[in-house]
Amino acid sequence: MFELTMSNVEIFDITFAMTILVVLALVVPTALLVANWFLHPGKIKGTSIKGTSYECGVAHVSGTSGERYPVKYYMVAMLFLVFDLEVAFLYPWTVQFLKGGWDLLFVLLGFLVILEAGYIYLVKKGILNWTRIQD
Repeated sequence: MFELTMSNVEIFDITFAMTILVVLALVVPTALLVANWFLHPGKIKGTSIKGTSYECGVAHVSGTSGERYPVKYYMVAMLFLVFDLEVAFLYPWTVQFLKGGWDLLFVLLGFLVILEAGYIYLVKKGILNWTRIQD
């Protein structure tokens, strides 16, 4: 019969790295939790600041939660997505086209027509003119 045997050195090579990873996976989170428990700011528990809002490093943001966020920012995000998608899909298309795929020209034209429709919509909404957009 064919018998597989491993020497002690081979077993050590296989198990040592895994053992170190398991030990680190247990020790690091435990040490961080213990450090958090010892170093937590317990004096803040009874104060009124504990229940206040906190956003982006600002202790208090003026206004109410019912305020509307300006629509122009969403429109600019949509404009970014249109151009981002265009670049993300044009690069692989170019690589395939350079390999001799003239059939892909019609696929590209269809894709660009759809993107151009989105771009025309954004231009008609006045996205590029910041003073004209109404919130």
